[in-house]
Amino acid sequence: MTSPAVAAEGDRTALGERPYTPSWADWIVGTIAAAPGSIWVAYVVLAGVSLAVVALEAALSSRGLFGQDPAYFAYAIFHVGSLAGYHFLSRGGRSAWDAFRPAVDTDDMTSARRRAELSTTPAVPGAVIYVVAVLAYLALLAWSPEGFDLVGHSAAFVAVRVAAEAFWLAPMSFMVGYLLVRQVRIVSRLHRSVVTVDLLEPGPLHAMARLTARSAIVLILFQLLVFVPLPNVTAEARLALILSSLPFIGLSVAAFFVPLRGYQSRLASEKRVRLASVNRRIEQAAASLHAVVDAATAEALDPETARLAQTRMDALNKALSSLLQEREFVGKLSTWPWDMSTLRAVLTAVALPIVLFLLTRLAERLLL
Repeated sequence: MTSPAVAAEGDRTALGERPYTPSWADWIVGTIAAAPGSIWVAYVVLAGVSLAVVALEAALSSRGLFGQDPAYFAYAIFHVGSLAGYHFLSRGGRSAWDAFRPAVDTDDMTSARRRAELSTTPAVPGAVIYVVAVLAYLALLAWSPEGFDLVGHSAAFVAVRVAAEAFWLAPMSFMVGYLLVRQVRIVSRLHRSVVTVDLLEPGPLHAMARLTARSAIVLILFQLLVFVPLPNVTAEARLALILSSLPFIGLSVAAFFVPLRGYQSRLASEKRVRLASVNRRIEQAAASLHAVVDAATAEALDPETARLAQTRMDALNKALSSLLQEREFVGKLSTWPWDMSTLRAVLTAVALPIVLFLLTRLAERLLL
């Protein structure tokens, strides 16, 4: 069985050494990856644990377990969703680098480090993020205890709530944000190291689009988690939440497109080079064809010479036709650094909050 440390990092280098020690979040993700059975089973179990924690909070509150709005229990999604988001980005970073590796000229040690950087957080930044997140969230709770529903409840409720949110939910959410920004920054720089740009085999470059698509999807899903489970929210308030989330939807779209600009430039440059090469050959073939035609029509040729001239004209005509077809083919090649399935996934995710809002408004009108 793979150890959690190795699973968290993804792989050891060829020399058996780790580029750096992964963070506490990577240790948790590695433990889940190293556990027997499907990862989905592990997350189902974790979802059950999260639901139990939220149910304990509800039971300890002044409203009691059965006095809560049913939507309150959807709050459990936050606890497991943040970890799942980090795991989703981490796995995407490893698979993206594995697909991207053929396009770069790098040694095994450097490759292992790049793979680790795209999929893990170093231990020291991870520890700093944990401390900052805990202190920031505790300060937020102290600033507005009523806004966070901490007033009028038992001390046990407050203790469970603070422990769950300040010491788990906030740090894990901060880690998701850190890994997401880390991946986007690395992807935006990696195009400079690409040594093989092939319009006919764009798979390695498309791999980075699949990674930035994960970033966009995670951002959008986190926005959905913010306002969808909230109980007792009016239609006007829900509309306000949708409108306030629009800038973040734009940020999600930017997380997909912006880091890929360099890859698009490389593909566009390769396309221009290919077209220039084809156009140069077309010009040469046309010039040769003109020369043969001019020579054949300038004076009467004997039958054998005329036959050879006609044979050469036929060959040049076929070559010219092939070159024209090649130019048309190259002209239609896409220089976008993503395939259509990846783009559709991002656009679907972007449309999801809007569609969900419209369906909610429709359901509210039908129920009135």
